[in-house]
Amino acid sequence: MELLSEFCIPFKGLKAGEHRFEFKLDKAFLEAIGDEELIDVEADVEVLMTKSAQMLTFQFAIDGTAYVECDRCLDELEYPVEADDTLYVKFSEEEIEFDGEVMWLNPADEELDLSGYIYETLLLSLPYQRVHESLEDCNQEMIARFRIVSEEEFEEIAAPKENSLAGGENGDALAALKRQMEESEKGKKNE
Repeated sequence: MELLSEFCIPFKGLKAGEHRFEFKLDKAFLEAIGDEELIDVEADVEVLMTKSAQMLTFQFAIDGTAYVECDRCLDELEYPVEADDTLYVKFSEEEIEFDGEVMWLNPADEELDLSGYIYETLLLSLPYQRVHESLEDCNQEMIARFRIVSEEEFEEIAAPKENSLAGGENGDALAALKRQMEESEKGKKNE
């Protein structure tokens, strides 16, 4: 938790105007924040804080690399991270929930912990589905383990068979029966 104290901005003692802060994101940051989603991260964070009497504006720029598991083969996968975001902080005596755009602080507060916001911005910069660019880039041994049936077996299963209910003469009989039932339902509704 001591590491996360580096992400606290003591805005109370700062003069009005612009102030720059720089942070490094790494595996220690992920462990301190309690992350279970990323394997590792190597990124730089630049924060430009503009302080005025009524509010604080934080402009974030995150640039680096995140390491995640491939959703397809579970091997490590490297994703570039580029994120630009803005956080507005206003002051109020009332307790108001963060709405995703404006964070509210009590005027008596003296610092703001940005670690959680930076972490969420990092996660949101990554795609929802995290997979290698092509199937060939995946760990082929793992892909083979996930295949329960071979491609030939799958094609055989997927192809309609002549003696099945869906194919041939029986399929035509089922389609005719379905039409008859639908017409019967329409007749009941019209009565």
